[in-house]
Amino acid sequence: MSREALSAFVHALEHSASLRRQLHGCSNDADIVSLARSLDFALNRADLIEDGQTSAMESWFSRSALGIRTHDSTD
Repeated sequence: MSREALSAFVHALEHSASLRRQLHGCSNDADIVSLARSLDFALNRADLIEDGQTSAMESWFSRSALGIRTHDSTD
């Protein structure tokens, strides 16, 4: 559904050892999505794929010359 849903799921994973054990039992994206949905996180496989792509793009942009702009820049 959204990057926010994925972020909320990751937050839950960071704070729950039990949930991390359940995630460890997942063998593919479909299992991860099923786990998340069983806990009422509105996640789908595309969210997992798109998050990786978005993170890679954000990382590249922050390292590139294009990412070096101040908030006061007007151009």
